[in-house]
Order: sequence, then structure tokens, then C-alpha cells
Amino acid sequence: MEREVELTVIVPTYNEKDNIPILLERIDKALSNHGIKYEVIIVDDNSPDGTADVAERLSNKYPVRVLRRPGKLGLSSAVLDGVKLARSEVVAVMDADLQHPPEVLPKLYMRIKDGCEIVIASRYVRGGSTKGWSLLRKLISRVAIAIAHMLIPKSRAVKDAMSGYFMLRRDVISSAVLNPRGFKILLEIIAKAKYSNVCEVPYTFDIRRYGESKLSSKEVINYVLHVLSLSPYIVRFALVGGLGTIVNLLSLAILRYVLGLIHEVSSAIAIELSIINNFILNDKWTFKDRRSGSTLSRLLKFHLSSIAGVLTQYLVSVSLYHLILRESITSQFIGILLGFIVNYLISRHYVWR
Repeated sequence: MEREVELTVIVPTYNEKDNIPILLERIDKALSNHGIKYEVIIVDDNSPDGTADVAERLSNKYPVRVLRRPGKLGLSSAVLDGVKLARSEVVAVMDADLQHPPEVLPKLYMRIKDGCEIVIASRYVRGGSTKGWSLLRKLISRVAIAIAHMLIPKSRAVKDAMSGYFMLRRDVISSAVLNPRGFKILLEIIAKAKYSNVCEVPYTFDIRRYGESKLSSKEVINYVLHVLSLSPYIVRFALVGGLGTIVNLLSLAILRYVLGLIHEVSSAIAIELSIINNFILNDKWTFKDRRSGSTLSRLLKFHLSSIAGVLTQYLVSVSLYHLILRESITSQFIGILLGFIVNYLISRHYVWR
């Protein structure tokens, strides 16, 4: 007869053998003291340090199951594989590195029992904090959250959408089509799952004792790509912008070198043609569900928003070149990116409200 389970704790692992014994002892103490019947599922990505072996040996002492995966497949997919094996209707996700204190688990569970469908252990609500972070790490975290809030509307209801420590009812994600990428699956759940309420519980993100941080430049790139894929409009807006660039350059070439117009006139006409091209495609495709007012009023607003983007691009490019980088291509590229973001935000919130 299988043991009754009220809560499943899913722990993705890669090279965490020194942390596993401490983690399981603290989970057991925290949940058993509150009378919560639980299980732990360790989802290991073929750790060369023998993490899975350590966890399996401890299954004689704690209610632990181990899922061995054939390679380093990523944290997000590990979470979903763990959910498939869960015996309970409530699942928690946490790291193995002890930066997520297990003592918070009962608080998360109580909020689920109170009616919350998703409960997030948050560093950024009142009472939450981080230990041992450098100024750069804090800045990266805040910028990542700001990007999520800017591009994914549902994430704005959450202070710490980047948390890797959370609990939810399984039915919240039962019908969601999740495409895990990188290590921030909570953000995808917030964007795609069906739920009525999400709650946050403060906690202190602790210092890693053993092992190495999994944060890398690759994960940062994965995060940016993930956010872009979750935004309902920005990918389309980017494609339209790319096509507008082609229209701009082709028009300039024809006007300048075929028709023989001077550069100033050719450039102005080419810019105007690309703006009109971008407006039509965004109006009929990107923001077709957000149109209000007349087409002419939206076209005028789009011209104003494009001016802001062009000015942003130019000022950022010139400032970076003269004050910091002294290199044209990189300065211009960063200017284009920031100009694109300005264009997107103004278009979304002003042109197609």
C-alpha cells in the first residue's frame, strides 16, 4: 500500500552530493514537525559526482525517489518530469543548494490550504531578502524582473517572478502547454497557466554552502530568449521591424542609385516608407486585437512613437561611442536595441492600447 502524500517536493540536481543529506534532513524536520505527509523527488541530470547515488541511499531514511536522466537537460524540464511522477495534488519546487531554506515549505503549504493556487517564496516582498549578493548580482536580478514585467503582463502581479522556489496545485498547469527553456520555469507558468490568484511569502535567499552556482552567460541568454518567446506581441513586432529595415534600405538604394535623388531626400522617403510598412503590418497582424480609434489616428501616433525610437537610437549610440565604448558598431547596435524597445513600448501602450 502506497504511503499517503499531501505534498511532493521536486528538487532538480546536478553535482549536489554534499548538499543532499543536509537538504533532506531539513525538509524532513520542517514538514514532519507540522504533520505534513510528503515525498521528495530528486530529478538528477546524470551528475558525475554521484548525487543520484547519495539520494538513493538516503531513501531508506527519508521518503525519497530518484529520477535519473541521461544528461544535463536543464532545470525547467527536470521540474516537469518531476511533476509527472508526483503522487500528491500539491507540488513544491526548490533548489538543492540550500539557498532555498526548507523551513519555508510549511508556510507555502499553509497558503495553498488557504486558497492560493500558486505560492511564491519571494525575495522582494516585505520581509524578504538575499544574503551575500554582490551589487552586480542584485542588479542582474532586478533588471531581469523589470524585463519580465515590461514584456509579460501577467508577471506584473508578482514581485519575484524570477524565484526558483514556489509551490502550486497540479491542476494549475494540467492544461498549460509549457516549453521549458533555461532555469526560470516559474515565469512560463505565470504567463501560460490558468489560475485565479497567486500569493507570495517572504524568505531570505541564503548563501550556497557547497558546489558551484549554475548561473552563467548561457543561462542569461536563454532567459532573454525565453522572455521574448513568452511575450504575446514582441516577437511579431521584431519581425515587422526586421522587414521594415529591409524596406528602408531597398527604398534608399532605388531612390538614390536608380532614380538619382540626393541622399537627404532619398533617406527621408525611405524612412517614411518603412514607417508606413511597419504600421500596416503591426496594425493588421501584431496588434490586431488591440486596435481602437481610427486608422488615421493610429498612423499619426505610430509616427510619433517612431520618432521617439529613432531619437533614442541616435542619442544612445552617440553617447556610448563618445563616453564609454569608442567603437561604432557596438554603440550603434545597442542603440538599435534600445530604440526597438522604446518603439515597442510606445506602440503597445500608446498606439494600440
